[in-house]
Amino acid sequence: MEFEDPMLTHLLDKITTALKENDREEAAKYMDIVINQYPEVANILLNSIEFSNIMAENEEAAIEEAKSLPIQDTFREDDDLMGIDENQIIADMNSMLEIEPETLEEFIQKGTVLTITEQFEEAIECFDKALELDPNNISALISKGHTYEIMEEDEKAEEVYKVVMESEVEDIYDLMSQGYIFETHDKYEEALAVYEKALDKDKKNCNILFLKGSCLISLEKYLDAIESLEEAINLYETQAMNTVFELPSAYHNIGICMDKLSKKDVALEAFTTAIRLNPEYFPSYYEIGLIMEDKKDYKTALENYDLFLKFDPENEEVLKAKERVEKLL
Repeated sequence: MEFEDPMLTHLLDKITTALKENDREEAAKYMDIVINQYPEVANILLNSIEFSNIMAENEEAAIEEAKSLPIQDTFREDDDLMGIDENQIIADMNSMLEIEPETLEEFIQKGTVLTITEQFEEAIECFDKALELDPNNISALISKGHTYEIMEEDEKAEEVYKVVMESEVEDIYDLMSQGYIFETHDKYEEALAVYEKALDKDKKNCNILFLKGSCLISLEKYLDAIESLEEAINLYETQAMNTVFELPSAYHNIGICMDKLSKKDVALEAFTTAIRLNPEYFPSYYEIGLIMEDKKDYKTALENYDLFLKFDPENEEVLKAKERVEKLL
């Protein structure tokens, strides 16, 4: 899915790598970040919306603490807090593995945990049990498809995703999930139609407006994307507890649009806002670096490339940009 959000891609890569290396604690740590910052994506990929309900009390407490802090402190690195969150997730996963599911939600939850802990065949069995109870359940279908992807059973995954794309969907969150699958198959017009259908049900849903805006970027409809993203930002404060995105990513995406429209200074302002909201939102450092490089301010460009590389030191594109600027200096 094109969120124009390298941070999300980076986090998902970390989870996948941790799973392949059988590092369950590391996977749980990054899964926690995805749940907190991209809850709908977590739902789509590992059905973690249902799973995160187990941890809702813990997450709400963390959110309330963050809201009470100044912006510069809200995103500070707190090893003790991260340790507590990680341990809580591991405990919740272990508890879920011990239950014998009876309801559709429990089968999905357990299948999710089994996927995270690399017990893939057992996970597929759980998703199949859920689908016996509701053959058209989008969450179960997408979770099953993603598990097949991790297993590198691509043909089976595609069979499942085909069912998702052909399903008649009405629930708003299921529509978001269906739109995601269309986007992963580069079917952006179909995805946009799904998001429009969701907006017909709730025109002031900032989640859908954000997803629509991101999809419009892929369609190169930048002015429409800006309009949708700005509306999502305006609604964010009243819906922050239920958002599928973090505010910096919306500003980052607006910056992408402005840059494509050759409005470099406005783009720079948007990227700077994203970083002000979250200094660890590193994709914006790269975009700022490119703009400053274009302005021939190579020193500032290099500084921003270095800031990006603190978070993703092996990113080839940024490493090449850094080398390029170093030569110019």
